[in-house]
Amino acid sequence: MYNKYLKFVNKLSENINDLNYNYSNIIILCVGTRNIIGDSIGPIIGTNIKKIENEYIKIFGTLQETVNFINAREIVTSLYNDYENPYIITIDAALGKNVGDISVSKGYIKLGKALEKSICFYSNINIKCIVGKSTNLKISNINELNKVSINTINTMASIVTCGIENVLKRIKIYV
Repeated sequence: MYNKYLKFVNKLSENINDLNYNYSNIIILCVGTRNIIGDSIGPIIGTNIKKIENEYIKIFGTLQETVNFINAREIVTSLYNDYENPYIITIDAALGKNVGDISVSKGYIKLGKALEKSICFYSNINIKCIVGKSTNLKISNINELNKVSINTINTMASIVTCGIENVLKRIKIYV
């Protein structure tokens, strides 16, 4: 687990290098639902990191108030209305080849892709937690999200939570 943590922290640190104080806020958007175990990783992380919220860092998407496919478009629109120049970090579950991997990238993110739905928006940093194997069939992808081990979710959520906290502390955004 420690190697995955170090790999995640290094990738996040590399990608967050464009963060500066020209942004009005850091918005951490934790996408998912509490109703499907595989898709709950975003809200779990959001709940875990809610404690770092301050006047500069804002967390959206917790187990109590989820950001999901139904309300994501409205929430993202309101972020751009409420914050002058937000730096958005999006966290979401994904299906892929290597379960347990955590990818970090920049640019546009597509929500709902595995379920043949699509909301696309710009995010400065995208963190995707690979919670299950991807297939070409929507029903198989739904089954994959439903059979994810809670241990897999908890392990990945711990890595992302600690990693975000430590990277933000290192760059003196969160103390």
